[in-house]
Amino acid sequence: MENETMRIANWYGGKDFRIERVPKPRIKDDEVLIRVKAVSICGTELHAYTGKSKRREEIHGLPLVMGHEFSGEVVEAGKNVKEISVGDRVAVNPLITCGKCEQCITGKTNICKKIKMIGLHVDGAFAEYVPVIGGNCYKIPDTMSFEEASLMEPCSVGLHAVNVSQIELGDDVVVIGDGPIGLMALQAAKLAGAARIFVVGHHNYRLDLAKKLGADEVINEREENAVKKVMELTDGRGVDVVLEAVGTQKAVQQGIDMANKGKTVTVIGLLEKSMELNMLNVTVKELRIQGSYGYTKKEFGSSVKLASKNKINLKQMITHIFPLEEIQKGFEILAQKKNAIKVVIKP
Repeated sequence: MENETMRIANWYGGKDFRIERVPKPRIKDDEVLIRVKAVSICGTELHAYTGKSKRREEIHGLPLVMGHEFSGEVVEAGKNVKEISVGDRVAVNPLITCGKCEQCITGKTNICKKIKMIGLHVDGAFAEYVPVIGGNCYKIPDTMSFEEASLMEPCSVGLHAVNVSQIELGDDVVVIGDGPIGLMALQAAKLAGAARIFVVGHHNYRLDLAKKLGADEVINEREENAVKKVMELTDGRGVDVVLEAVGTQKAVQQGIDMANKGKTVTVIGLLEKSMELNMLNVTVKELRIQGSYGYTKKEFGSSVKLASKNKINLKQMITHIFPLEEIQKGFEILAQKKNAIKVVIKP
């Protein structure tokens, strides 16, 4: 074991990825070793690559092995691991929680006071192997590919946003953002019983997929005024729930303008730290504006169940697959918006 090594894609900031060899990880008694089979690139990692976000440099420092949306096969199991066995095919919840704080005890594990994430606080899955706490692994059926299973993390983000928004049967919902999180939230909102779902975005190829996944109307805001169109579609009423999956001041303000009085705007996007918003509108319309961060352990399990039963379509969201050596190519295709939605890397 001492002489065994593995390949990693080490990120040195900006567009600097280097394929390196490092010692294969050793596991603790409560961990399993995952042979990574598929890891999809997250939008937040793309923001780090393009320089829009410095969060990873600030939290971890450089270099860093990114990668938190992943699946694989268990090749080793610590002596205290009971629920997972060697040979199991699993999707991995990358959120590491303490299990002891007020938030964890009440089931809100997504906002644990000591929360950490694989690929952000500790090295991640753009590697051949990664050690993971056994309880963070969820068995997947043989009918689900490893590529699909690597999308369980963003799927869970969309599901959590819908859950905290308390969508009711018959609600009108608008999803702002045609990226993977927006498309996951669209599918979750449909399952929750929304009567009509409108998706606002910038890219026709993504909006075409939104239609296939259940959107009733799609709006390319490069071609028309999104707020005006939503108000027309709702006869001037506005929508019951806004799911904002961009993270910009403009998108959040659009959500405020689209929402009906007394209704909800849920902010999922993570792009801008501060925003200047029309708070008079928020008060006069008595809107509920809330954040949505990550997902709970229960919701990750629910996502695996829903995807296993084909209630959520993951396969159509995967547009590109590359080996680890071509990780830079995967990031570039996403950065250039070349008809890419989810890019999967296979170490």
